[in-house]
Amino acid sequence: MSEISGKLRSGSLKYELHFDEDREITGICYDSRNVVQGNIFFAIRGMKSDGNKFIKEAIDKGAVLIFSEEEYGAETTVPVKKIENIRKFMAEVSGIFYGDPSSGLKLIGVTGTNGKTTTSYLIMSMLKEAGFNTGLIGTIEYRIGDEKYESKLTTPDSVEMNMILDKMVKKNIEYCVMEVSSIALSMDRVYGLKYDAAVFTNLTSEHLDFHKDMNNYFEAKKILFDSLDENNIAFSNRDDEYGERILEDTAAEKKFYAIDSESDIKAGNVKLSMSGVSFDMKINGENTEIRSDLGGKFNVYNILAAAGVALNYGVSVDEIRSAVRVFEGVPGRFSRIPLPNGALAVIDYSHTSDSLKNAIEAAREILNSEGKNGNLITIFGCGGNRDRTKRPVMGKFATELSDYSILTSDNPRFEDPMEIIDEIKNGISGEAEYEVIENREEAIKKGIGISREGDLILICGKGHETYQEVKGVRTHFDDKEMVMKYLNKAGQNA
Repeated sequence: MSEISGKLRSGSLKYELHFDEDREITGICYDSRNVVQGNIFFAIRGMKSDGNKFIKEAIDKGAVLIFSEEEYGAETTVPVKKIENIRKFMAEVSGIFYGDPSSGLKLIGVTGTNGKTTTSYLIMSMLKEAGFNTGLIGTIEYRIGDEKYESKLTTPDSVEMNMILDKMVKKNIEYCVMEVSSIALSMDRVYGLKYDAAVFTNLTSEHLDFHKDMNNYFEAKKILFDSLDENNIAFSNRDDEYGERILEDTAAEKKFYAIDSESDIKAGNVKLSMSGVSFDMKINGENTEIRSDLGGKFNVYNILAAAGVALNYGVSVDEIRSAVRVFEGVPGRFSRIPLPNGALAVIDYSHTSDSLKNAIEAAREILNSEGKNGNLITIFGCGGNRDRTKRPVMGKFATELSDYSILTSDNPRFEDPMEIIDEIKNGISGEAEYEVIENREEAIKKGIGISREGDLILICGKGHETYQEVKGVRTHFDDKEMVMKYLNKAGQNA
């Protein structure tokens, strides 16, 4: 419980509210269903619902103060104050209420289209290897030390964000690694947080249903780096076309990592195999051999990014090497399952055109390194009510880069699954080897059934997710469970 008495202020917005009497504020809420006595309620117009419609409900439940961007005409028993930039204001009020928790630890933000989750886990693992107390906020889960909590959003809203960070500070967490999404940056979920370091992984087409074009998407990501000051540090992928541009206006110290370009930390002699990756990590002219069970060239970039951050906080090269060697990977991120017929199933979260392309190319490199003339079978779909521009591109990449593709369903949401698949097919040439199996379970069963020794079945799109969403209803579905269910069917239809 906290108190904001006498006046409520938000420095950068120069807003003050004077109460007639001191009021005890028990919490901050933007969902009327969760309001309790003594709460401040923020009536926010969202993408799915409008909080202004629930002001009366919030008051009836005990809200003592309401903020809205709109005038409220009805008579009320509590103040309803009009405020501009309500999301920014809510972020600042949340920071005040929870005592500015981001100043109480080292906050590390990781943003980019692909690689955020694995890079975040790698940073956390390296810091833990060096003996630091760590927290994590990301797509799969939130962690406070050894405690784990279910994640609802990649980057939670500002109220939950400050609440989680406050819990971390009270648990003596020294470092928090956070995935920062472009939507969160655009919607001011992380506004006012004091980052100590930030990482850029890469940028490719994604969320264009929200951002409309790549420039807006880039500018959203750039917000994170533009918020840093001269005491902070920014790490960026110099091999990415946006890698240098995104740091152009940052006041932070700039550091780069790469495989091909000159950079502060660089990988060479990269070797890929069914069992993982190895490479030489070059820092200040000295090489250190890194070995990892992670698969794919993209994970070399993730390791480099994490190592750069860890080195900045005094983690030794030996500790980094040890952390990478024992790192088991993140669920649903190029997770490998050997099949009894000698083929390999790989489950990956790749759901954008570029991440699908990267996953397929990584799988192809692994097959080539094995030298068994194995075929690459790719199973994938596209989510409904999301960026439609990527669908034909993903169809093109999958069928051109794989030996055989199976088009299936992947969270169609409120769209017709076959209409989504038809849009995927628009990018496929007439000579491509593929088939359509709308039922995802049957698609996975078929892919396993036609596999032979040395083949790789790449199952893309869902990764760690354990549901299918159809017509707004989520039912349990887990790609890994499906692979395990049909494990012994491997090769029966080859």
